Parts: sequence; C-alpha cells; structure tokens
Amino acid sequence: MNKKIRNLLAATVMFSGLVTFGCANDVKSFQTDLSKQIETVDKQYKKLDYLSTDDQTTLKKELENSKEVEKSGSRSDLEDEISHLKKILTPFESKDRKIAGEITTAGELRYNAAIDTTNKEKLTDLIAKSRDFSDYESFEQACQTALTQTKKQLVEAVSNQANAAIGSTYIPQTDKVDLTAILEKVKKAENITVAYSYLSNLQTTTSQVISRTKANEITVKAAEAKAEEDKKAAQAAAEKAKAEADRVAQAQAAQAAQAAQAAQAAQAAQAAQAAQAAQAAEDTSGSINNTNHTKWAVEDGYNWHNRKGHSRIIPPGGSLPPGYHWQV
Repeated sequence: MNKKIRNLLAATVMFSGLVTFGCANDVKSFQTDLSKQIETVDKQYKKLDYLSTDDQTTLKKELENSKEVEKSGSRSDLEDEISHLKKILTPFESKDRKIAGEITTAGELRYNAAIDTTNKEKLTDLIAKSRDFSDYESFEQACQTALTQTKKQLVEAVSNQANAAIGSTYIPQTDKVDLTAILEKVKKAENITVAYSYLSNLQTTTSQVISRTKANEITVKAAEAKAEEDKKAAQAAAEKAKAEADRVAQAQAAQAAQAAQAAQAAQAAQAAQAAQAAQAAEDTSGSINNTNHTKWAVEDGYNWHNRKGHSRIIPPGGSLPPGYHWQV
C-alpha cells in the first residue's frame, strides 16, 4: 500500500470517528432537551386546578412514556417526543379554563338572592367536586346543566321584577320605555345564554328604575296629600263662611222679627191711643149720643161688670141720663 492510500484510509477513519462523536453529542443534546421539556410539562400540568383524575392519569402516562423515550438513542424519536410534549398540554389547558370559568360563574351565582335552595345546593356541590372529579365530559355537562337552570331562574326573577316596576303607577315614562326595550331583547333571545347576557343591564336598570319610581311616588303622594289638605282647608273655610252667613242671616231674621213685633206693638199702641182719644172725644162730647150706633149708659158708681139693673141703652141722638156715664 503506497503512502497516498495510507493517508486516505487514515483520513476516512478520522472522519468516521468525528461523525460518530458528533452524532453522539447530538443525541445527548436532544435527551437533555426532552428531559427539560418533561420537567416543564410536569410543572405546568400540576398548576392546572381543574383536571379530571382521568386526564391526570393520561398525562402521567404520557410523561412516563417520554422518560422511556429519553433513554432511546434515536434522535428522531427524541425530536418527535419533544414536539409532542410541547403540544400535549393545550387541550388540557383548554379544559381547565372552561371548568375554571364555569366554577367561577357558579361561585358568583350561588350567592344571588334570586335563586332557590335547590339550585344553590347544586352549584355548591359542583364547586366542592371541582378539584376532584373523574371524567371531564360528565362533570362539564353537569356544570352546564346547573348553570343553565340557575341562569334561567335568574332571568325569570329579574324579568318579573322589571315587569312589576313597569306596572307601577309612579314609574317615569322614560324609564318605562328603557326598561321595556331591554325586556323585549330578553324575550326575543334565542336561548338562555343570550337572554342571560342582558341580565346585568336588566338588573341594574331595574334597580335604578325602582329607586326613581319610589322617589317619584313620594313626590306624587306628597303633592296629592297637599292637594287633599288644601281641599279640606277650602271645604272648612267654605263651611265656616256658610256658618257665619247662616249666623248673620239668623241674627238679621231675629232683628227683623223683633222689628216686626216692635212695629206691631207700635201699631197696637197707636190703635189704643186712637181708641182712647176717640173715647176721650166721646167722653167730652157731652150728654148726647152723637154716634150712629147705640151706647151704654151706666149709673155712676157702677161699671160694666156690675151694671145689671144700673145701665141703659141710649140710641143715637139720645141723652145721657143724670147720674150716669157713658160705657164704651
């Protein structure tokens, strides 16, 4: 073998050794990467709060399998396993987020005064089991069912409250229009999830409307009370004025009656005076009956009551006998 051939063989052996050394280093590097990836996945999955026991078992088996692959001398297997581990947590993280969201919602809903004891107990039970459930699908379905029933009850309760507010006599018209518009959206919602999306707005608006309605009711009732008070005051004033008018009228009537009586008395007195004057005139007319009617003549010392046997009737033109006087 000549020198050139010997040099060529030496170079070939050297290159082969370098390649083998390089491949060995590459495998070692991938094994290290896989080990780190296994550690990362292990830490991350342990941070997930809502994994089913079935999924936890699946992940543990995956990690055990990765550790076995780590011992492999195949670069291809190592690369594939690293790639697989980088994506393995994605579906589990999605499940965790979904359950976490539902449990958070359950926690918020169970303290709402509008839900009944049955729904509250269902939500409380789900929250208690959320850290230790076996099958994701069945637990997630239980969450969906409980949340849907609770949301439906809340929507109905708040809608009833809103309808009651709308029916109030004292609700301001603008509030009635606004609240009715939100209720219409709730009624037309194609499912309870859509209807529930309006609940916060409906609940807030209803609360504000009820507050304003109460304030308006107080104002209206105060005005009505004032009007009623004014009406009663006016009635009292009218009754007082009427009573005063009646009193004055009665006083005037009494005064008129007294005046009439006085007038009658005056007339009677005048008549008496006239009669007395006439009698006096007759008495002074002498002893002749100068009237056109008969007159009584009573003996002096006697009067009308004891005249019997001592009186005479004197015709017109007759003379008064001596010792007699005229008796009217």
